[in-house]
Amino acid sequence: MNINTQVILILFGAAVLLSAAVLLAVLVFFSFAQTRKDRKEAAFKHINNIYEKIIRFQTEHPEVLSLSRKWNTGMICRVYEQASAEDKQWAIYYTFVELCIGYCNAVLHARKRKLIDKDSYINQHEPFVKLLLRKHHPIIDDMVRERKYISHNIIDFRQNLKEKEGWDWEKEYKDMIKM
Repeated sequence: MNINTQVILILFGAAVLLSAAVLLAVLVFFSFAQTRKDRKEAAFKHINNIYEKIIRFQTEHPEVLSLSRKWNTGMICRVYEQASAEDKQWAIYYTFVELCIGYCNAVLHARKRKLIDKDSYINQHEPFVKLLLRKHHPIIDDMVRERKYISHNIIDFRQNLKEKEGWDWEKEYKDMIKM
């Protein structure tokens, strides 16, 4: 085999390897894009599912809105004791708040991972997260103070609103219940 043939074979081999590398890069890109799309769709479905549960729960248990105004730190014992019908209402309320926290966590996590586009987040989800956290401030504040039973997503969100937008959660809550 002469030197020209060897050079041609080397160049041909390099071209095949380069073509394979480009093809592999294209396949990886499309695979990544599809995975990203699937993750966005899954996040969207998960968030909408929780939203629908919140609306349904609120319709079935309208008392949760008035109970949020009566919450104080001592109520947590009543959630677990359920010695009376009134205590059972607190268990229902607590369950509703857990559902609201689940929605907030799902939205904030999806936004952090860029699974929700900015417009959708700003125009739809962020206002609802603010509303839920504002509406249920007393119990959320208890959880935030303990820092044991609430995600850092919510803690950070509340802190960011306080620092960047001057939110005073207690004042926001009191203004809301005066409406």
